[in-house]
Amino acid sequence: MTKPAPRLRVRPRPTPPKPTSGKRNWVLAALILVGGSLASVAGYHFGQNALADVTAPHSPVTDKRKLLGKSQGLLRETDILGSLTNLPEVADAPDLTQDELLEQQEDIAASDPSVATIKVGARSTDQEVTLIVDTISWQGTNLVLQVTMQNKSYHPTRFSYSPFGGLLVVNDDQGHTLRTFTDGLPTELPDDRELYKGSIQVSANEIPNARSINVSLTDYPERELQLNIKGIPIPLRPR
Repeated sequence: MTKPAPRLRVRPRPTPPKPTSGKRNWVLAALILVGGSLASVAGYHFGQNALADVTAPHSPVTDKRKLLGKSQGLLRETDILGSLTNLPEVADAPDLTQDELLEQQEDIAASDPSVATIKVGARSTDQEVTLIVDTISWQGTNLVLQVTMQNKSYHPTRFSYSPFGGLLVVNDDQGHTLRTFTDGLPTELPDDRELYKGSIQVSANEIPNARSINVSLTDYPERELQLNIKGIPIPLRPR
């Protein structure tokens, strides 16, 4: 009698473990971000509380400072261009008759015979370049015009004051061209909006009978500017 064959036992195959490394990495990254944010907030509040009682030291300079108003922000381009186009127009010296010139000279001489100075304040502007005749007076035997020049353009302007080039022309009310010499006037006028002062001088021998003079100036070498001031009264020479 034969023995029955032994039964084979089949063991179940173990279930493979589910991958958890990806989730673990996301959890760690989230914890790091949260921890860093909490540390930043805590550090900010800690520093703010630590500096709460700190004040600037008192000094005469800081005590005298005035609080500024609220900032108006950036200016618009249209506002800037509008402010430039709304600048007041400059004019030449007022046209005076011969009787008015003589009366003005007599008033100056009567007020102070030792000082013969007329405040002119006439100006001429061309292409944002301005020539101003501030005063005209006698200094010894020379008639001196104190002038101011200003350049508001975007490029420097050159000048030459030589009496032979026809760039600076001074003539009297009788049409005679006068010989002049200058002092302190810039040969190159920078585009910095600054005021540059100097003088134009004429010898008394050039104007024995003149009552007023005219000044004309142009740039060099382009000759594009036309700065003209007419009818500048000549004060009486002090005795």
